[in-house]
Amino acid sequence: MIARTIGWAALLATALSGGNAAAQGWSPQRNVELIVPAGAGGSLDTTGRTIHRIWGDLKLVPATSTVVNRAGGGHAVAYSYLNQRTGDPQYLCITSSTLLTNHINGHIPLTYTDFTPLAVLLTEYIAFAVRADSPLKTGKDLIEALRRAPDSLSLALSSAVGGTHHISFGLPLQSAGVDTTKLKFVAFISSAEAVTALLGGHVDVISAGTVNVAPHVESGKLRVLAVSSPRRMAGVYANVPTWPELGYKGVFENWRGVIGAKGISPEQIAFWDNVFQRVTSSAEFREYAQKNDWENSYRNAADSRKFMASQYEELKSVMTYLGLAKKQ
Repeated sequence: MIARTIGWAALLATALSGGNAAAQGWSPQRNVELIVPAGAGGSLDTTGRTIHRIWGDLKLVPATSTVVNRAGGGHAVAYSYLNQRTGDPQYLCITSSTLLTNHINGHIPLTYTDFTPLAVLLTEYIAFAVRADSPLKTGKDLIEALRRAPDSLSLALSSAVGGTHHISFGLPLQSAGVDTTKLKFVAFISSAEAVTALLGGHVDVISAGTVNVAPHVESGKLRVLAVSSPRRMAGVYANVPTWPELGYKGVFENWRGVIGAKGISPEQIAFWDNVFQRVTSSAEFREYAQKNDWENSYRNAADSRKFMASQYEELKSVMTYLGLAKKQ
């Protein structure tokens, strides 16, 4: 009787052990490469290295992992490299809205449908600002001035023509029916450079990241007319209206996320869902987002794919309006 009891106990233990192994599912068994599609030191690189450090600290990935910068071609080098790893879940890539916009404008042949969207992690919103002595008091003043005389103001972009700051300007302009062919856009290489030009009186309005504008709002040198967020922001932006509040389309999410190779399995996607959910729930990640004035906007793989599909259509519409979309 005792022997039979021990036998049944052993069988039960084996069954439970097998059940636990099945429940654990897939996990990486060799080195994971996290690709950054830009050079060292920028926001995409910092994002990649931050999530890599956090998943290491929390011991979320049981294999070794490395961050590799593969810059060039407007992210084309990195995306082409990942595109050659179909079905391999050990290759991931940091990404942004450039994955969509550079396909719409024809600069790269690949977009979100060529990969497996795994996560949207963070969102940076855009501030539209003028000097404190500007006659423009609200975003509505700006749009109405441009509707009356499109060439009356110089509009500084904190990135290249066709980039995120250009597109974020385009959304409210499109909804107001402003003639964009006469607008005076001036492109700078960074938000810091655009802010300096505005402070010096060389341009009239800037579109720049909220974190770059905030110190000058606090000092009283700049006034923010509107922000691209879907709801009012906190802190120095608490009294700044959103574009929808002013009656215009203008919600723009300058997001950062992660994609994997195409053709990976549901089990493999589930593993990375768990990793990124836990990374974005960590205190270190929340502090990183807060320090940069970014919103922790985590979406899992399924929601990220839906979000990118929706974003693609909206961006295609406004880029066509701005003359930035590749002609079909």
